[in-house]
Amino acid sequence: MCIPNTELQFCTCVEGNIFDIKDIYIWTLRTFVGLKESDRRGKIMIPVENLGNGITIENVIARLNTGNIFDFEYIPKERDTLHISFNAKNKSDYKYFSLIYINKIWEQGSNPVFTSISNQIAEGEIIIKEKKIYDHPNLKK
Repeated sequence: MCIPNTELQFCTCVEGNIFDIKDIYIWTLRTFVGLKESDRRGKIMIPVENLGNGITIENVIARLNTGNIFDFEYIPKERDTLHISFNAKNKSDYKYFSLIYINKIWEQGSNPVFTSISNQIAEGEIIIKEKKIYDHPNLKK
């Protein structure tokens, strides 16, 4: 079992196909390999900035840029991408955002959808550490 050591922990300990599990926050980490030709055209779903429960673009970027929040050793490489989503039972409630590692920092974005070649590094569930009331910085224990 993955035990969070930060407020958000990106855990790989899910058994089976993570995309079959509903109403959880999931992530997929990929490394960029190259570009390919493509005649594909289409629209992709518009990303959001906030998935709820503290899983926001701003919060995740801040944590990624200050340390490792994965449950394994990971050193990002140029153009690595992190796709984060809420895998809802109801497809209309599905939402996501993507981050890319560029110039030694994580930022919002991704590689070109239809022309990028990438390999999956890992995937899993986001575990949210429960905050106790006495963990609040303005309250004394």
